[in-house]
Amino acid sequence: MTTTPVQPVGDRAHGLGPTRARVLGTLQDLRAPSTAAEVAERLGIHLNTARFHLDGLVTRGLAERAPAERRRPGRPQVRYAVTRAAPPAAHRSYRLLAEILSRHLARHADDPGAEGLAAGRDYGRFLVSGPDSSEGDQPPSGPYDERDAVSTVIETLDRLGFDSRRVDDGAQPPDATVEVNTTVEVTNCPFLEVAEGHLEVVCAVHRGLMEGMLDELGARVGVARLDPLVAPSRCVARFAARPRRPAGPTVDRVPR
Repeated sequence: MTTTPVQPVGDRAHGLGPTRARVLGTLQDLRAPSTAAEVAERLGIHLNTARFHLDGLVTRGLAERAPAERRRPGRPQVRYAVTRAAPPAAHRSYRLLAEILSRHLARHADDPGAEGLAAGRDYGRFLVSGPDSSEGDQPPSGPYDERDAVSTVIETLDRLGFDSRRVDDGAQPPDATVEVNTTVEVTNCPFLEVAEGHLEVVCAVHRGLMEGMLDELGARVGVARLDPLVAPSRCVARFAARPRRPAGPTVDRVPR
């Protein structure tokens, strides 16, 4: 049994998520056919993230690929250009706002990670319960078993722009304090650009989102730990059975 969480709204003008809308807007700003590397540099995102969203725009008919002129031996770089079907992308500086808030927490909060975790948990609960829960609608009945709960978290993260998959390789982290039952690999983080400068805050928000969803679902499983950026744009979330009386939330310390 799974639920359909609230789907966050991207750019209403053309139904794109915020990162893909920014990629489209950047491609329009550049005017000439551009490579994924040029788009990534302009936005300050990982090359693979830029390529992922450019290919998504091509699939939707909003961009097209055009091989660049070959000036040296080897395969020519692929350039991307917007098509006539592409609507004007709204220019909103979500990244700037996120950086302002993350920087403020990192500099002024007594415990930036705890503040980020609390914010993420609050929004994670909202994603499950929805904006109308205060008017009589109740969140899905629980408790959810481990597989259904983790599946719901994965589905919701994907709606937020992540790319998550269950790996379940059975391997326990060397410093594990609880037995990990489920491992999820998270890639294509939509927070990546901000996380690289404010890792403690942003990764705590990510963990909080998952914990908040599990709390609202009444799940029998919790987030045991989140290992951030074990590779570029790749994090690993580990889930374990909750104790009978869950302890207060803790924040994994991440390197600055």
